[in-house]
Amino acid sequence: MPAAPDPTGSVTRRAERRAATVAEIKAHARHQLSTEGTGGLSMRGIARAMRMSPAALFRYFDSQSALITGLRVDAYDELTDAITQAQRSADPEPFAQWQAVCIATRRWALDHTADFALINGTPIPGFEPRPVDTGPGAGRLLGVVSAVYLTAISAGAADPAATQVPSLSAGPLLTSLLGTDTVPDSPVPGIVLNAWASILGFIGAEVLGSLGALISDTDALYEAHLRTVMHGMGFTV
Repeated sequence: MPAAPDPTGSVTRRAERRAATVAEIKAHARHQLSTEGTGGLSMRGIARAMRMSPAALFRYFDSQSALITGLRVDAYDELTDAITQAQRSADPEPFAQWQAVCIATRRWALDHTADFALINGTPIPGFEPRPVDTGPGAGRLLGVVSAVYLTAISAGAADPAATQVPSLSAGPLLTSLLGTDTVPDSPVPGIVLNAWASILGFIGAEVLGSLGALISDTDALYEAHLRTVMHGMGFTV
């Protein structure tokens, strides 16, 4: 049972100091990831930058894997919040909602390259993500993305039968991420995963690869890519 705060508020102050230290550790870790890549994360380097002992750092994160997990959870949450906010500001038409999701995802990735790499880039040596830790965040993101397409189907703005995707069973990870026991066999799961993989692949080539040096206008190319993806999803636009 957590300790009750005393009249002086000392427990609250301790909690605030701890939260501030955790945030600072994460900030240093993100800086390392942005400058050194996903293989450059160093707990000792973070401790040195914060002028604290490695042992003291481990009181906040008991392993490097725990720190990476925390960063991944934050990244999923921040991306989901970004696309949710973009939806709220966009035209309510289903095609505009899907465009808003995809445009916000790219904008977030370009502004947070290290975070994007953490959840969509090269695996970190020695780190194996556990669905129990990152699953809720990943599931929330996938749920928001899926809901946009399901709404488009309900509104008659997208027709799964017009796509080339066959009716397939959802795998155990997908049902787990969506927090359900079963997903009815249909083309929809495959359509959403196909489309999302295509969007992330384009963004990955831009953020982590050399796409910007290969084409003169990545903005125009992304707009065309979105139209191509939407056509493949059966959107009637």
